[in-house]
Amino acid sequence: MNLKVIFEKQIKLDETLHNNVINPNEKNLREKEIIALLVELGEFANEVKLFKYWKKHKEINQTKMLEEFADGIHFLTSLATEFHVDYEINVIKKSIDFCLQLAYVYKIFIKLFKHYTKKLIKKAYGAYLGLGEIVNITYEKIETAYFDKNEVNFKRIENNY
Repeated sequence: MNLKVIFEKQIKLDETLHNNVINPNEKNLREKEIIALLVELGEFANEVKLFKYWKKHKEINQTKMLEEFADGIHFLTSLATEFHVDYEINVIKKSIDFCLQLAYVYKIFIKLFKHYTKKLIKKAYGAYLGLGEIVNITYEKIETAYFDKNEVNFKRIENNY
């Protein structure tokens, strides 16, 4: 999947964040980025609801689901651009089952705490895209949701969010 436009927009957002919001002396910033990524993955899974075996009605709010997925794309893209990962990302699906793929993505994200490498970031990104594909998130949907959230993020910066 070619994510060039998303990568370019993320670089601009990250520059703006670093120039206006993020404290240059922030401790454990990378670890906090990974924690944020894990939180967004959980929020996305919560919107999809497929792991909720106890719940009878699992209607998915597509708008909220896409917003949460886009949040994950923001954090992954930020990590990827920081490490100069190529914007061509191969989709990785270890399973067609959402819950099994979700567990796989969590496992890779956790590995990022110890092995902060270009190769692992690319693998994490590909696995996350695979998770999205399982619930029919297309490139077009990713791009639209990402652009919408990117605009919100710039407005938040302007308003000292």
